[in-house]
Amino acid sequence: MSKDTEIYYAEAEYDWNGDGSPDRFRLRVQKEMAPIVEGLEQTPSKNQHWMYHCWLMVESGFDNSALWEDEWSVKEPDMLSFREILDFRAPDQFFRDWFTWKYGADQSQKHNLNSFQVRQLENREVSEDVLASEMKRLKIEGVGASELKREILDDKSSRIFVYRGCQREDIRWVIYVPRLRKTMMFQHGFAD
Repeated sequence: MSKDTEIYYAEAEYDWNGDGSPDRFRLRVQKEMAPIVEGLEQTPSKNQHWMYHCWLMVESGFDNSALWEDEWSVKEPDMLSFREILDFRAPDQFFRDWFTWKYGADQSQKHNLNSFQVRQLENREVSEDVLASEMKRLKIEGVGASELKREILDDKSSRIFVYRGCQREDIRWVIYVPRLRKTMMFQHGFAD
């Protein structure tokens, strides 16, 4: 690791799969210099900027199996989008407090930047296209996206984790589906 690289960690616990054991949510962020990519050919330039490469890992508290994994990168200029809704001095503070950030004066769970929720989802929140893509990625067979959507909508206590990735608008909505014993994304971006 070069002298220009820093690593930040954040952790939280929620019982995502509802088995009675808190699951471990871990965010690891590596700050490093990266070349600025320019033009249609995506050619690296001689100029560089800070990049924050993020890895989110969620492990079952029961058997340590992986419930969810994701990774994304945040460019230094994109940190400004988070400053529109949060008051932080430096990126290291933003990432270290990633699970506990609240925006607005209201300190309720619904105003968490990244939140774990147990509630019934609305039709507008669940994208059949995103479900179909996730089913293909996870190699889920024997059920269609519309059937799975109906099952999710009928669940009065869906266990979801909503978090932001590379920009304020990059909202990722993930649900634990008990019948499949899997977590999967069901919406990407703002729910209309």
